[in-house]
Amino acid sequence: MSEFSFQLRCVQFSGPADERHVDFFDGVNVICGASDTGKSYLAETIDYMLGGSELRKIDELEGYDRITLSLESGSGEEWSLERAINGGGFKLIEGSQDGSTVLKATHAHGSIDNLSGFLLDKLGLLGKKVLKSSAKSTLQSLGFRNIARLVIVQEEEIATKGSPFWSGQFTTKTSELATVKLLVTGMDDSAINTPAARAIDNSGKISLLDDLILELNADVGDSKREELEAQLEKIGVTLERHRKSIALNEELISELLEQRQNNVFQRQLVSERIDEITDLFTRFDLLRDHYDVDLARLEAIEESGSMLVYVDAVNCPMCGAAPCNQHLEDDDDAVIRSAVLAASAEIAKIVKLRVDLVRTIDELQIEREELSRGYLDQQKEYDEIEASLKEALSPRKDEEKIDFETLVELRQDLSRKINGFERIDQLTQRKLLLEKESSSAGGKTTAAVSIPDTIGNSLSDKISSILNDWNFPGECKVVFDKGSSDFIIDGKPRGSRGKGLRSITHAAVSLGLLEYAQENSLPHPGFLVLDSPLLAYFAPEGDDDLLLRGSNLKEKFYEYLIRHHSSGSQIIVIENQHPPLEAMRNVYLTVFTNNPHEGRAGLL
Repeated sequence: MSEFSFQLRCVQFSGPADERHVDFFDGVNVICGASDTGKSYLAETIDYMLGGSELRKIDELEGYDRITLSLESGSGEEWSLERAINGGGFKLIEGSQDGSTVLKATHAHGSIDNLSGFLLDKLGLLGKKVLKSSAKSTLQSLGFRNIARLVIVQEEEIATKGSPFWSGQFTTKTSELATVKLLVTGMDDSAINTPAARAIDNSGKISLLDDLILELNADVGDSKREELEAQLEKIGVTLERHRKSIALNEELISELLEQRQNNVFQRQLVSERIDEITDLFTRFDLLRDHYDVDLARLEAIEESGSMLVYVDAVNCPMCGAAPCNQHLEDDDDAVIRSAVLAASAEIAKIVKLRVDLVRTIDELQIEREELSRGYLDQQKEYDEIEASLKEALSPRKDEEKIDFETLVELRQDLSRKINGFERIDQLTQRKLLLEKESSSAGGKTTAAVSIPDTIGNSLSDKISSILNDWNFPGECKVVFDKGSSDFIIDGKPRGSRGKGLRSITHAAVSLGLLEYAQENSLPHPGFLVLDSPLLAYFAPEGDDDLLLRGSNLKEKFYEYLIRHHSSGSQIIVIENQHPPLEAMRNVYLTVFTNNPHEGRAGLL
């Protein structure tokens, strides 16, 4: 990490009774999880803590009154910035010092008593100036907010059709492009001499105002402001309904996946028990056969012994001696009777064991039949879960997400038109004031803001290399277009592609700017926040975005970040989907589950 750079270390929300924080580290940080858990709000918070004017109010902020952002510079300095949620200045705490300093929220040129000047001083950019107006060669002091939008790319900005270098406001276009030129050349515009104003040529201003008013009128068309405001309100209600529907569907998918996993586990247990019973049947059959053989043997002993006991004594066939005169062993009968009794006792014992064995076999047979019926019921339940999952993941649900994105764009378009009416009123009033002023002829001095061709080509090559490493579709031939201040990729303007491809290419441009600055020892904060760069995977728009379905761009995206930015720079990726498994062990992962009983539910 360069000495003139810094990284984020922690964002902490604090209140009288509660505290929540998110830690960041050198390298690749990923914030992911379910929708509506505060991921994008985290990006908004970072922007607010680096000088943003206002933080959007949400219900979850209840109980919190301040935010602390901890940072670390390339030289090892550590400091924390604390700011009230309702706005105002910043409390600066440097290192482990007990004392604090108040920094103003408003930028002042060359001074470090404000947040902008303090951060610019850490980047070695304090006191720099950039061109404000090409027509009048006027300059303005470089503020950190000029740089912030290049390193904090929020969700609504990453997919815009305009240049990644331009916010879309005509009044700031010159200074925004001049800031990019400063970052890629290392030189500001202080050398430009602003001529002393001797006379005011109101005709030029009026002509410019006429052009702007004409352009704004063309943009709003025949629309009426009241109708647009009514449409905006209706779309807001529809969007909220869609958002809740999508959130419920994602929650349903999570529940179904858990049910399916439990079902598979239970069926596996049943299957293993059935196999165990089948094995017992084989062993019990052998044991029963053994009992039968023993019984046959013992019954033969019992029968033959009984016959010998009851044989009558007769005269000797050899000598004719009477039984009473024969030399007989007195204990022969006793031995035989003893053997017969022993055989009878053993028969009774084996018969009892055999009865117990048959009863056990019958019980196991009943258990196996019950388990088999239960297995079929669980299989039926599994099929029902699969059907529900298929429905939840059906193209109709994808279309609902696409409709949601379409409505978001429509809301932005309506808001832009309503703002257009306000701008028309403001510009018309300004024009009337200028028409009342006297004007006199005078010389004009112009100054152009432009990125040199050699640097534009080098930056284009850097972006091309990044896209190639990501396996972006096409040849990835990138050319910088000075007219639009944007890039042409494979002969097609970047902004004319689908929303998802605009997002991933915007990320490539922002990353290319960071790497170009690092490789050429040029000024850059050294960190990058990307909100939803892989939007094409989550909510594709048009055929262009569908090209990424089934591709490995997502895997290559994370593989590239891990290979090139695991140290020395900081990339914070905010996404709905988890990174690939093989990337998880090499990134700092924070997951918002949207489930208070599992992991971290959300930002707040």
